[in-house]
Amino acid sequence: MMLRRTLTFAICLALLVAATPTASAYKGFQLSRNDVLDFTLTDQNGENFTFSTLDKQVTVVSFIFTACPDVCPVITQSLRLVQEGLSPSDAENVGFVSISVDPDRDTPEALTAYTERHGVAWPHLTGDKDVLADIYRNFGVLVDQEVIDAHIEFNDDPTVTYVDTSGNSTELMFALSGWGMHQSIAYYAGWEINATESQYGHYITSIEGVEAPEDGSWYWSLLVHNESSMAWEESSVGIDSIDALEHNQLVWAASNANTSLLNAPDEEHPTMQILFPDNTTANWTMDYVTAWQLSLGAFGGAGINASIGFKEGPGYEMESIDGVAGPANDSWSWNLASWNTTTGVWESWPEYMDSLVNPPYIAWAPNSTNLSDIPPPGATLREETAAGVCNDYGWEMGSGASKHCMCDEGYEWAENDRLSCVSSDSTVIDYSVGHSTITYILDGMSPIVAWTGDSWRAEDFLLDVEIALGGEPGPEGTDGLPGLTFGIAMSALGLAAVAVTPRREHDE
Repeated sequence: MMLRRTLTFAICLALLVAATPTASAYKGFQLSRNDVLDFTLTDQNGENFTFSTLDKQVTVVSFIFTACPDVCPVITQSLRLVQEGLSPSDAENVGFVSISVDPDRDTPEALTAYTERHGVAWPHLTGDKDVLADIYRNFGVLVDQEVIDAHIEFNDDPTVTYVDTSGNSTELMFALSGWGMHQSIAYYAGWEINATESQYGHYITSIEGVEAPEDGSWYWSLLVHNESSMAWEESSVGIDSIDALEHNQLVWAASNANTSLLNAPDEEHPTMQILFPDNTTANWTMDYVTAWQLSLGAFGGAGINASIGFKEGPGYEMESIDGVAGPANDSWSWNLASWNTTTGVWESWPEYMDSLVNPPYIAWAPNSTNLSDIPPPGATLREETAAGVCNDYGWEMGSGASKHCMCDEGYEWAENDRLSCVSSDSTVIDYSVGHSTITYILDGMSPIVAWTGDSWRAEDFLLDVEIALGGEPGPEGTDGLPGLTFGIAMSALGLAAVAVTPRREHDE
C-alpha cells in the first residue's frame, strides 16, 4: 500500500509540477501538463453544468466541501476577493468553478446554502461519486475521505469559550457527565428528584415523592445498557463518574422492580427512564441541547466551578465562573454570546441560557468585553495543547471517538492511529484534500498554475490570473484588490471556525 501511494504521488507530481514558483513570472506553482477532459456535473441550482460551456479565457477551479470547518471557507473567501479585484474587462474573461470532494453530503441544497453563506454565485458542482473520481484523477487531486470525515465529526462538537476578567481566553470542549445529563433531563421533564451528595458523588433518595425506605428493603439503582448482552445492568460507577457522551441511556430503577419493563435504548437521542417499585415507568428523551447544558458540561469537564442560578419563569442565568461574580452594583455581569456560523462573528444572546437551543459554539465573557476580541471557535485550542499530545507534533481536535490530531507540517498520522503524529520524511507535496487542498488556474482547458493549501494571499493569486490573461506582473503590494484590509482578511479567516493547519508533506 505504501509503495503504491508513493508511486501515485510521484506520477501526480510528474504530471503537475514543472518548476518552482520563483522560476517564472507566476507566484504559484507553474505547470506543464495535458489539458483536462471535459465533464458534466450538477450545480447548486440542481441543473447540469458542462465545464467547457463556461468558455472563458481563464478559469479558476477549486476543490471544497461545504462541511469543512477550516480550509475551504478561507479559500472561498479569498477567491471572492480575487473575483472582486478583477477589472470589469478582465472579469468578462475569467470564470470560477468549485467542485465538491464530499458528494454524499454536498447536495445542491447544501451547495446553495454554502454559496449564500459566503456571498458567492459561481458554479459549485457535485454529482455521482464515480464521475467525480474520474475528475479528481483528471486534475491530479487525491481525496482523503478519512480526513474529511474527521473534520466533519469535529464540526459537530460544540465548545464553550471562556474569557476571564483579565481578558484571557480558554476554549472548553463539551464533556457532559452523567449527573449533568440527569440534571438537565429532570428539569425539562419536570420530575422532582431529591439527591444527597457525599465524597463518592450523588445518590438518589426520592423520585416524584417515592422515597427509598430506611430499612434498605429496596433502593434507587442506576442502570446502564450493556451493548454486548443487550440488557440493562446496574452501573459499576456512580452517576458523577459516567461520561454521558459515551453512555447517554440512563435508568433510575427501584432495585426490586421488574427491569424487563424498560424500553430499549433510543439510538438517536439521549434518554433517561424511571422504573418505580410498583413497576410503573416514566421516560424522557433529550431532543436538543441548550446553552445551559453546554455550559454545565464544558465547565464541569474542565473542573471550573460555574454557579448557575434559576429564576422561576425566565430560566437559568450565570452567577459566577471560577468563583468570580459580577459586583452588586451591576457595573458588569457575565454575558452569553453565540457564534453566528453564517457571518462568522460572535453575537450577544439577550435571553436566558436555556432558551438558546442547539448552539454550535458559545462564549462567556464579562459584558464589558468587545465581542470582536473573543477568538473564533478553535483558535485557542492549539495554544492549550498539553505536552506529549500528538507526540508534540500537532494538536487535538474533536472529542470521544471523533478525536484526532492536526499534525504539524512534515508530520502525519501514524498507521491506524489518528492520535499520533510521526515524521513523513519527505519533501513531496501531498495534494490531498482534507487538511490541505489545491486550486488551479486554467488557460482554456489547460492547468497552468497550482496553488496549494489556503495560506496564499489573494493579491498574489490575482496577479497570476492577470498574467494568465496576457498582462504583466504588477509591482509588489499592488492595490488591485479593493478593501483588502486587515479587518476583511480576519473576517474571512473567522469563517473558517477553527485554526488552519498548513499543507502536509509526506511520503506514504
